[in-house]
Amino acid sequence: MKQNKLKKLTETARKKISKTIELNLIAELTTVSATFGTVSKKLEKSIKKGSKQLAKRLSNQIVIDKSTLIAEHQEAKVAKSDSAASAE
Repeated sequence: MKQNKLKKLTETARKKISKTIELNLIAELTTVSATFGTVSKKLEKSIKKGSKQLAKRLSNQIVIDKSTLIAEHQEAKVAKSDSAASAE
């Protein structure tokens, strides 16, 4: 696999991880803050901002296994070609 393609797959995986972490943090912090009282817009905004920053830091520290990415990409490629062949 070309280096550019591998780099693109890694970036995509890192973005997905970051977004997942961010959404989970926002959900958990919102529920915790709601148990203590009403959630103001200012607090909600700071939760979103802080979650985004923390998710970015955490996703940069996560080591992504490139061999797994390649295998998943190959499986997706085969599944896509199989579905296209069955559609015809």
